Amino acid sequence: MPRRLTAADACAVTGYSRDELHAILRSLWPYAEDKPSPRVAREFTPKDLLVLSVTQVLENQFGLRRTAVSALGPQLQAALAGPKDVNRNARLVITVQPPLVEYVDEESVDGQGVVVALGPLFEKVDGHLNFDGQLSLQLGPGLASRRAA
Repeated sequence: MPRRLTAADACAVTGYSRDELHAILRSLWPYAEDKPSPRVAREFTPKDLLVLSVTQVLENQFGLRRTAVSALGPQLQAALAGPKDVNRNARLVITVQPPLVEYVDEESVDGQGVVVALGPLFEKVDGHLNFDGQLSLQLGPGLASRRAA
């Protein structure tokens, strides 16, 4: 049975304080619309940890205001939706006006915007999910290949 991911996990992975996490959740889609019941802890998915890691980088490393980051919510969710090929060199190219997030897994990046390297964020999330020495992998079909005999 997989371990439940809570706000403590989200804070540990993203670097947000508990207050910062609650503030971004109040403004970022879809979390702002998904109101948990009183006294029931909100649960997160590994994808949530990745999305929130990206928002933390945008706010704290690139200095984007929370309103600008919040406007990117639907695009962040779409860009980070799976399944995708495993690529530690993948990046997000993000523009604020108009709000646009593009997942790029090629060597060169065309266009203009903030570029967020996903490799370190994948490692933070994967490292946190590596409880008890067993990495929680969600491999899709086609990632394993048969060896030619």
